Amino acid sequence: MAFSLNPSICVNCSKNLFSVSGDTTGSLSGGVSAQTVVIGYPNDDSVTLDLYANNDGLTGNTLYVSALGCTSVSLTFDVSDNKNYNLYVIYTDTNGDLAVNPITYPSDGTATADEIGAGILAALSANGVTASYDSGVVTFSGTGFGVAAVNSSTTNIELTGVTAELIPDGKHVISWSITDGAGTYSSSSESYFLCNVECCVRSKMSAIDAGCLCSDDRNADAAIDAMLTLEQIRAAAACGKDSKADKLLEELQAICNNECKSC
Repeated sequence: MAFSLNPSICVNCSKNLFSVSGDTTGSLSGGVSAQTVVIGYPNDDSVTLDLYANNDGLTGNTLYVSALGCTSVSLTFDVSDNKNYNLYVIYTDTNGDLAVNPITYPSDGTATADEIGAGILAALSANGVTASYDSGVVTFSGTGFGVAAVNSSTTNIELTGVTAELIPDGKHVISWSITDGAGTYSSSSESYFLCNVECCVRSKMSAIDAGCLCSDDRNADAAIDAMLTLEQIRAAAACGKDSKADKLLEELQAICNNECKSC
């Protein structure tokens, strides 16, 4: 069976992060010589995670990515011998561009949680980001950063306590590429994240007085407009109509920001 990559994206609004599954079909031919994941954001910014250079890999694992704009992210892990602990701090460099600080700590046969935590802290060099360690938890702090980490069944790295504004609404694109002895395989997956406008719609729906649905009730009008527009965005995105989805998202954001006559 020919080898192919089948990544998929799932956003978790309550945890303020999203995940990318590293599903594949078939088998590689020879050893891997390159592997990258490119994260594309709604504002057209993007960052490249060089998994191969960081002794990392997505195949059969899950990549977790926090929201950008974090002020704090905590990371937990299991102690496992002879494994690499890999993560990526996404930050804004001194030129104002998104950059990546790859971190890897190779655990030997006797590594403890304290040694792994200290190794992660020692490899941190992201502009404006600091970190501390206590009892198996690494906590990153700063302004306007994010953290990504591949979770495997052995290291079980998890991102917890993501403190940031909600993940921005709009299209997020993941592009995954692997090179082996036979060639280069690439695949991408995209998803419209709608955490902020979904929260807005729920808020507007809860503001409706069910006992008095007056025809001129502005709360009811705004809630109905918002709900219908949200469903139109989902339908347009599902059909690959990105321009239409973007336009509808702008309209719904205007409703949420009370920039329309029905609000």
